[in-house]
Amino acid sequence: MLLVGIYLAILLTALILALAQYKLQVTDHLTGILKEVSFSPFHYFKLYLVQKQPPLIIVSIATILYTLYFGLKRQSKAKQWETADTDTHGSATWGNVKDLLTQYFTISSKDLSSQFNESLKSDVIKQLQDKGEQK
Repeated sequence: MLLVGIYLAILLTALILALAQYKLQVTDHLTGILKEVSFSPFHYFKLYLVQKQPPLIIVSIATILYTLYFGLKRQSKAKQWETADTDTHGSATWGNVKDLLTQYFTISSKDLSSQFNESLKSDVIKQLQDKGEQK
């Protein structure tokens, strides 16, 4: 990724220099310049570094920082995904039947029916009954 970024920095610098040199006729010379720069990138990288071209330096530094940031981020993510002694990620653990029954199925059948009846609105039931009688 670093090499690709540096390569693109070289091409970008060549385009900026070509634009500065040829101004409005840059389209006439663009393919020749890109072909020459893309076939010998090491030569032009050294040349632009000796000339201290700001676009190359700025884009190269940005590419290096970008690569370092994502390299370190990837390394820290890999450490976060390491499993604990329970062979699970993070604090998750597998539940057993007892835990599930006590946590999620504690409502008795009496409570369930009373909660269901309380949730029904009497006016809605009456409207449905009236609608059924009309048919």
